[in-house]
This record gives sequence, structure tokens and C-alpha cells, in this order.
Amino acid sequence: MPEDSLPVLTVRVRTVPEAVVVAAQGDLDLGSAPVLRARAGAALDGQPEALVVDLGGIDFCGSAGLQVIAELVAATAAAGVPFALVTDRRAVLRALQLTQLDDTLALHPTLSGALAWLRERA
Repeated sequence: MPEDSLPVLTVRVRTVPEAVVVAAQGDLDLGSAPVLRARAGAALDGQPEALVVDLGGIDFCGSAGLQVIAELVAATAAAGVPFALVTDRRAVLRALQLTQLDDTLALHPTLSGALAWLRERA
């Protein structure tokens, strides 16, 4: 595959009153999962009030992406940081359901829904 056609993952981090939001767009696979892992890990290292990972822009989620999500579930639980995952994308939802990761986290179809959930917890 030519280098210019490799899947790209864009990750943006921003802080809102309720949480640090890590939003990813593109393909979440073996080549790009380390980017999400690093950015979300750095956000968690900053000891946020809560962490929200927004995968609403993900077109493909492979096993490496699921591994990052599982790591974040464990890391946020260990740190006592509320964690929410945002997606309405079939590719991500189906992978979460097949691995039963959807049972281990707060899953929301929209960012506004995840932030409302966090406000209710406070």
C-alpha cells in the first residue's frame, strides 16, 4: 500500500467543564491505535475530573482499537476517574458488543449525552 494511502487517525484533546474529551476521527487499527493510546493516556495522566473518549468519527475499529478501549476502562477505574465512551458508529458498536466491552463502560451515542451523564454523577 503506498504511504500516502495509509489510514489516518486524527486525535484532538480539549477540556470542557465536565471532563477532558479525547476525540478521534479516521480508522482505529494496529497502525493508529498507539496514537489514541498516547493521547488518552496523557490526558489521564493530567488527573482529569473525568475522561470522555469520542469515537463518533471512527470508520473502522480493529482489535488494537478495542485493546486501547479496554486499557482505558481499566486505567480510569484504577484512578477513580469516571469514563465515558461516545459513538453511534455501527463499526465500533458492533465490535464493543461482540467483545462485551459495552458492558464494562458508560456508552453514549452523543457527546452531549455523555456530558449530561457526568453532570448527573456530580
